[in-house]
Amino acid sequence: MTQPYPLAREIAGALEAWADLSYAESYDNTGLHVGRPDRRVACALVALDLTPKVIAEADRIGADMILTHHPLLFRPPKHILASELQGRMILELARLDITLYSIHTNLDSVTGGVSFDLARRLGLADIRFLIPKEEAGSGLGACGELAESLTLEAFLQQLTNSLNARSVRYTGDDQAPVKTVAVCGGAGSSLIAAALKAGADAYVTADISYHCFFDVLGAGGQPMMALIDAGHYETERHTEELLCDWLAERFPEVRFIQTETRTSPVRTFIR
Repeated sequence: MTQPYPLAREIAGALEAWADLSYAESYDNTGLHVGRPDRRVACALVALDLTPKVIAEADRIGADMILTHHPLLFRPPKHILASELQGRMILELARLDITLYSIHTNLDSVTGGVSFDLARRLGLADIRFLIPKEEAGSGLGACGELAESLTLEAFLQQLTNSLNARSVRYTGDDQAPVKTVAVCGGAGSSLIAAALKAGADAYVTADISYHCFFDVLGAGGQPMMALIDAGHYETERHTEELLCDWLAERFPEVRFIQTETRTSPVRTFIR
């Protein structure tokens, strides 16, 4: 007798055994967001963000579930209206009977999670948490070593190739050596001081404000480490593949499909 497809809540339970909901930041909203926890899942679409195109893609491939990194319901909605983007997507999920699950800062905070996988993709070894938490196997950011020292210019070339990033914003000496690298997928300005304390030659993250670039300058105005804003989408898009691979090992009977949709609304104009 063939094994029945798992329930959405069983997939959720497996993810939460890895990335416990208690690891999420207090402002976050992770877990099952829309739909039926008892939905049988034969096919699931995995995306960084939920967008109308992602929902249309899920409908086209016959997905029973969508898993995203960024939550749709980040804050409690005051109303659900088809005239607004969030309401329209919630109503469309309900109409299609697609269950939505989001795994956000709890996945950022575990061994093998978003920042660890970003570090691996940048060619780092000896990867550890940048800021370990008290709970075993959890922390913030990641730090590791390149196999050999590179100039910052060469490291930026390697980084943009690895992340398929058309451009980055950075401060640093192009010829300075880079060996120890700290990373944080997504918005990680709050970890700049920790990266400096860890002795990183470069810190890769996203959403760095103009004034934060001054935080890495020494008394003489020279950078104490390179600070690199590689883009929010670019430093987290690998989460789609990470989740597909992790889930496929545990639920081989389910088709976990990485979205073909580029979910970022941000485009880069290069003069």
